[in-house]
Amino acid sequence: MNYALWQKSAENHNLPCKLKHGIIYWRKKLWQTLNQLEEKTMADIKSIATATAPREFELSYSTTVEEVYEKLSARASAFKMPFKIKEGIPGKRISFEKEPNLDVTIWVFVKDDNKIKVMANIQENKTTVNGMRVDKNSVMQKGIKGVANLPIERGEYLDEVTEKVKKILNGEQVEDYVAPVGANVSGQTEKNWLVALLLCFFLGGIGAHRFYVGKVGSGILYILTVGIFGIGVLVDLIKIITGKFTDKNGNPIQKNKN
Repeated sequence: MNYALWQKSAENHNLPCKLKHGIIYWRKKLWQTLNQLEEKTMADIKSIATATAPREFELSYSTTVEEVYEKLSARASAFKMPFKIKEGIPGKRISFEKEPNLDVTIWVFVKDDNKIKVMANIQENKTTVNGMRVDKNSVMQKGIKGVANLPIERGEYLDEVTEKVKKILNGEQVEDYVAPVGANVSGQTEKNWLVALLLCFFLGGIGAHRFYVGKVGSGILYILTVGIFGIGVLVDLIKIITGKFTDKNGNPIQKNKN
């Protein structure tokens, strides 16, 4: 809508002066708000679209994948995930193991002898039931906000790895990786398998098992949809029995774990 025409339409109305000016003022404020909202939305879309774009930087010396690997290995404790050299498509690279919560693998390439390219390789295991996505990165599991934030979180992880690689290759000091407070670095969960199983079996329709493992967003969704119409509960029950159901940190809840 054209703001000038919108404003002129108010001016042409046969209204008291104060009321006319009031309408014009609030229309202007509304127009500015809409423009700001549009700009923010476009910025958010652009941010999400570029979040996992490859990062690149140049070194002041020539190097090889093997030499980069040797230098990174000397400071392996600085990284969250272990890594090794891999070959084949898309080329020789240093490949970090998949970050379990983000389902992303980081690849480090050497280009033109002195250029380092760091890429995010997303490795999601998508699962659908009757056309509905039910895996851990689905809306049912993470909630709308969680799914929307996932590309940003992956981009932040990519930036973190890139920055450490750059510092190490430039001879700068980097600190050891320290897991956030409350994070489980062992890959195990403190949640009880039997408790999760019983909650899912008897109270799955209200998402009790999901609240138990910390998946509050999907737990609320289960309450509103009676366990996604029963299908979600059935899928969760099968996953719990087979040891594939995870807590909010992506750690599997298995029968022999307490």
